[in-house]
Amino acid sequence: MSKTENDKPLVIIGSGGHAGCLLDVAQLAAFTVAGFIDRTRSPGELVNGEPVLGGDELLFDAAFTAEHRFAVGIGSPVARRRYGELLLQKGAECPAIVNPSSYVSPHATLGRGVLLMGMNAINHGARLDDFVALDWQVTIGHGSHLGSAVFAGPGSRVAGDVVCGRDSYLGLGCQVIEQVRIGRGSLIGAGSTVTRDIPDHVVAVGSPAKVIRQHNQAPADLGPDRS
Repeated sequence: MSKTENDKPLVIIGSGGHAGCLLDVAQLAAFTVAGFIDRTRSPGELVNGEPVLGGDELLFDAAFTAEHRFAVGIGSPVARRRYGELLLQKGAECPAIVNPSSYVSPHATLGRGVLLMGMNAINHGARLDDFVALDWQVTIGHGSHLGSAVFAGPGSRVAGDVVCGRDSYLGLGCQVIEQVRIGRGSLIGAGSTVTRDIPDHVVAVGSPAKVIRQHNQAPADLGPDRS
């Protein structure tokens, strides 16, 4: 008998620190976790009490993807998005995983594979696209839009009507005032305050945040092995 949507076990991509945190949240949210996929570890190796099931080859096994749900436990926005896109292409189910301590307005929208670590607040009209990951105590203001795979570090505060472009990264304790835009792939340093628009693919730090250099995309080998 095939598994129903509600009893499919969850498989976590990656097995490092981010994946360990995701495991904790998934178990708090009452998911049954089957284990991890990690091409850098041996099958059967235990990570936080759960087994490594194999490497990327499992993502190309149609029967395996049909029998499981998936979450991407990788900190790099680019790598997280690439794995997420592959999973969606394969028809895999990628649920949002929300710590029960978090608040999500009934008028907010969470995409596929979104992760809310804990004590998050997502206000009305906010939109989090696929595979956004918010660490502990991140607040997203009304009407703000976080593009796919955005990461926000612990204690970050995003005010209303902000746009964070795809693959952007907010370091620990960032503050973003209302109605500004952070460009695609840009990195905002820890403790920075963003008071004006930030262009694509730069590093910005300070209060107010200022661009200090270009920020290259992650190396091409980050993401699933498609061989």
